[in-house]
Parts: sequence; structure tokens; C-alpha cells
Amino acid sequence: MTTADAARPAADAAPAADAARPVPDAAPAAPAAPSAGDVAAPGGLTASDAEPEPKPVPRLMRGSIPQALLLNRFGGLGTISVVSLAFLYLPMLIVVAYSFNGGNQALIWQGFSWRWYARVFTDASIISATKVSLQVAAIATVASTILAVLYVLAMDRLSRAGSAVSTAILAAPIVVPEVVMGVATLAFIRLIGLSPGFVPLVLAHTSFCVPFAMMNIRARYSGLNPAYFESAADLGAPHWTVIRRIMLPLLMPGIISGALLAFVVSMDDFMISNFLASAGSTTLPIYIFGLIRKGVNPSVNVVATLLLILAVVVTTAATLLTHRQAKERQHR
Repeated sequence: MTTADAARPAADAAPAADAARPVPDAAPAAPAAPSAGDVAAPGGLTASDAEPEPKPVPRLMRGSIPQALLLNRFGGLGTISVVSLAFLYLPMLIVVAYSFNGGNQALIWQGFSWRWYARVFTDASIISATKVSLQVAAIATVASTILAVLYVLAMDRLSRAGSAVSTAILAAPIVVPEVVMGVATLAFIRLIGLSPGFVPLVLAHTSFCVPFAMMNIRARYSGLNPAYFESAADLGAPHWTVIRRIMLPLLMPGIISGALLAFVVSMDDFMISNFLASAGSTTLPIYIFGLIRKGVNPSVNVVATLLLILAVVVTTAATLLTHRQAKERQHR
């Protein structure tokens, strides 16, 4: 073996030893410098990393209402609204204006005069019909409001199914046609041995005024905080004291607005009253209908104007009470 042959294995082993030797880890690359548009944020993050750019909002969903549902996108809607309001309120304004007519025709202007107002306030028949309407409406309002309050107070003691069924039964006069209500009420009055007159009028008006009073009272009751009643009960107050000293005062705005609504509904009713009225118990709407059948004169406009004023006053009072309830909820 020559010297060259002995040195060859050693030379071959050198590369293997170099391959087996561990290679030191490469030095970590220096972080890239932030660009001019990036601002350094806490923790070493740039603004683009900390707060990702928001995605564009679709055009149809910008704002609280989709653009496709905005009313101003429908052409001619403003004109339709103006025409509808004019068709609804212009006849009322005409009736009010012609109530000051000095002539004998209801719709032929012959000068300004208070003549028909003086005649209406001195006409015995109109005064009698107005008294009957006010008496029936007052009694029906008180009775229906009491029944509505009692139902609202008892509603919590009913099951969910019982509450739904009882509410549907009490609200039936709102959805049942008045002709059906009038015929059914007349048949029931005859069945129990009564004749059309003042008492059947009061009973009928009370029955169909209950749901109108109940809606406002129940809405007020649903917005009350139960903690008021629970705290009073925990302090030892009897149930009747809780109702009288806490619940009824809190329900009073709803009770008043419900009673006002029931009063207006009773005063304006014609269909059911027409089935149950008799001589001596003619209500004001029935009397106005009789005047129109004989021939329209400005006294009809005067009575209609007075009823309109009554409705506006009652509606304004109910609206003010509703706003008062909303403010009280905001302060609580």
C-alpha cells in the first residue's frame, strides 16, 4: 500500500465529518422598516395591522333605512299623500266653514252669521238628543273603564292561554261588524225581556266600549316596573293597599286616556244605537241622520262642527297623556 492510498480514506472522511457538524442558525432578519403611510402602534404593530381597513358598506344598506325603501325614491308619492289628506280633511273644513252660513241651504253660501249656532243651542229636540247621548256616553264610559281596569288587574293571575282567550273575547267588538253587533244585541235584549230604550243603549255601549278603554290601560300597565309592587309587598303592604296606593295612581294616565276614547266612541256611535233607540231615547247621531233625510240645513253643519271640536279636544288630551307617559318612562 502506498502512501497515497493510505491518505485517500482520510480525505474521504473529511467531507462526511463536515456534513455531520451542526450548522449554526442563521441570524434573524431585521424587521422591515414601516412605510411612510404606516404609523407605529403600541406593541410594535402598525396602524394597518392594529385596525384593519373597514369593508365598504353596500349602498342599499347605508343609514338606518335601506335606500331602496326610502319613500322619496317613489315618484309621485308626495302628490298622492297630499291628495289623500285633502280628500280626508277638506270636507271637514267645508262643514266647519258652512256652519257659519247665514242662508237656509247647507251648501250655498249667503254670508257669515251665527244664526244657526243660536238656533242649535235653543232647539229643544237637539238639546234632548244631546242630553241622551251625553248620559249614555257618561254611564257607558264609567262602566266600561271599571271593567277594563278589573280585567287588566286580573290578567296577571291568568295563564298565558287564558289571557289570550279572554283578550280575544273582549276585543271582539272591534273586529265584528257593527250591523252584526246591532242585530245580535237587539235579539239578546228581546230574549231577556227588555224593550229598546235607554237601558239597552247603556248596556250595548258599555259592552263595545270595553276594548277601547282596555287597550290604553293595558298598554300603560305593560310599561310599569313590577319592582314597585314587589317592594310594597315585601314591606308588608296588603294587596288592596298596593292596588289603591301604587297601582291605580300609576295607571291613571292610561285610565284617563282609555275613558276619553270610550266616551268619543260612544258619542259617535250610530249603527248599534239605531237598533236599540226608541222614542225618548234618540241619540244625537240618530237625530242628525233624521235631519239629513228631511233636508240638509246649516244646523247639521253646526252639530257636526261641535262633535268635531269634541273629538279634537279628546284626542289632544289623550295625546298629551301619551307623551307624558313616554317622558315618565325616559326618566325612570
